[in-house]
Amino acid sequence: MARLLVQLKLRLLTNALRASRLAKISFIISTTFAVLVAVGTFIILALLRGSVAPVTQTAAVFTVFAFGWLILPLLTFGLDGTLDPATLALYPLRTRSLAVGLLAASATGAWPLANVVGLLGVTVGLAHGALGLLVAVVAVVLEVLFCITLARFVTTGMAGLLRSRRGKDFAAFLVIPIFALYETFTQLVPRLAAEGKITTTTFEGIDKWLRWLPPGLAAHAIQDASAGHAGAALLRLGLLAAVIVVLGVLWIRSLGRALVTVDTSTQSSAVRGRSLPFARSGIGGTVAARYLIYQRREPGSIVRWCIIGVVMLAASVSTIRTPNYHVALILSAILAGGMLSLFQANAFGLTGPAFGLEASELTGVRAMRAYFTGRNVALALIAVPLTAVVSFGLAAFAGHPANWLWVLPLDLCSIGVGLGLSSLYSAALAYPMQRRIGSPLPNAADGYSGKSIVGSLGSLFGVVLVSVPLILAVVRTESAPGAVRIPLLLLGGAGYGLVLAWAGARWAAAVAAGKLPELYQLAAQSKL
Repeated sequence: MARLLVQLKLRLLTNALRASRLAKISFIISTTFAVLVAVGTFIILALLRGSVAPVTQTAAVFTVFAFGWLILPLLTFGLDGTLDPATLALYPLRTRSLAVGLLAASATGAWPLANVVGLLGVTVGLAHGALGLLVAVVAVVLEVLFCITLARFVTTGMAGLLRSRRGKDFAAFLVIPIFALYETFTQLVPRLAAEGKITTTTFEGIDKWLRWLPPGLAAHAIQDASAGHAGAALLRLGLLAAVIVVLGVLWIRSLGRALVTVDTSTQSSAVRGRSLPFARSGIGGTVAARYLIYQRREPGSIVRWCIIGVVMLAASVSTIRTPNYHVALILSAILAGGMLSLFQANAFGLTGPAFGLEASELTGVRAMRAYFTGRNVALALIAVPLTAVVSFGLAAFAGHPANWLWVLPLDLCSIGVGLGLSSLYSAALAYPMQRRIGSPLPNAADGYSGKSIVGSLGSLFGVVLVSVPLILAVVRTESAPGAVRIPLLLLGGAGYGLVLAWAGARWAAAVAAGKLPELYQLAAQSKL
């Protein structure tokens, strides 16, 4: 069974090179990243040789790999059919032999090999002597086996959920903490390292907890063997092996239940209907109501709003507690509008085939103007409170909460600019969207990446350029009395943003009215 499933896994990998061009590119990119991770991890771990306490850093690296194996299979659940036990439920296979085969299949491929090769850097950076090298190799094998077994146990136990709509929503929401951690890491860690605040003592504090986790047991076993404490090393490896066995038993039981349990993930749920708010206000009110409902119900929309907040926080995390905190406040406010425009710059593609119902009522420039106006109103009802709250939190965290009063005009300005640009890009650069297997958010369909890149870059740089007048007004009036400065900035920011959103909607309506059939065809090609 193990050999058969390994052969099937290898056949799937080779077939990827014979499939579509996109599949080939994805396979090549994934393999390239796997090689880079293997080489980079090996070098990082090897460079720890001679440091004060290499075992603490090694334990941290081992733990990061374990978390990666825990989270990434949940995001890519649909990419590997063997992750879902339902695909094997009809075959007359014994659970134990099937589990061994699935475990072997999971260990086959570029990424498991990259994990093994990369983590073997401990043979250079941490291990000393023949016993240390032997224990290092065993510890790396057990570490990778623990990661694979943990991933299998979690995905099998959550297979029914991940297969359902709620599971897809859950996978989409996982993007938020991952994105937040990534942004915080890229902003905060380099600055702390440059300031010398990340030292061996920092890792020692973390290692007080990590050493009792399975990855920490593997790292400290290598340290004990290198120091001549063979008994302690074998005890740690024995504990790690015991954890793997327990996980394996739990996984086999979970797999056995999944193979004989009725799948209820596709059963229908009750639908409750009610009248749309603002529907009496014509096309604009109806569109605004529809957008508000979709922003609340569609997980991808919630994820996008959360990412806007995360970007505002991450952009300022490295300088918010420094004397240049005002630069962080300005940057976060402008980025809010840029991200809003980036996410909403393809209104028709994101709506998909459902745009056909709306298109039947959009008979001219006036109707299209109402459409974009209703859309902008709905988005502004969410964007303004969100950015205002985040900006106030940043100003309070910086120790100057009163400065929120001059940041709020920048928020209003950037939101207006973002809405105006996104309306214009939606009409001029519309393209179909496609939700690919394993991706929680839709992307541009094949052949339309150029429009997506232009819209993204145009959104980010466009908001910055168009907001320059208000940024200069905020900077140049810094010495003015607050009683005069704040009201003028609020009126200027709100008015400037409102005018730009209005102008963008009118311009977009004029463009869209002349190409409505083309816009509908592009929307109908979206696969959401």
